[in-house]
Amino acid sequence: MSNQAEAITESRIDVWADRLARLSHLARVVLALVIAIELTVLLSVAVDRLLIDAVVDGDVDPMTPAIIAAVFGVILYGIGWWAMIGFEEPWRPGAPAVLYIVAGAAGLVILVALVLFGLAFGYLL
Repeated sequence: MSNQAEAITESRIDVWADRLARLSHLARVVLALVIAIELTVLLSVAVDRLLIDAVVDGDVDPMTPAIIAAVFGVILYGIGWWAMIGFEEPWRPGAPAVLYIVAGAAGLVILVALVLFGLAFGYLL
């Protein structure tokens, strides 16, 4: 039974990878960029929350959270480029590209939940 479940999971990943392969090169580049920016914003919220007291106290340079977010964003974009576009020709998106899209979707859900939470409790207004 577990072999059938593995076969179904692999075939779903292959189906999504085929859908990604049908996208144009530019569309995959933009998708990787949007996901990298989204996950970077999500990480910057966490980094800001962790370092805000140290920044206010003067123990940490005020630019440190932004530098951490920028480095993380470049790394995420590199991972997205590798997964969705590739560094050599011919390239075909596979399981890493699908997992990158899933991470982007999960990050979007978390980001929307944080925004709604902020609106509900008056943090954003």
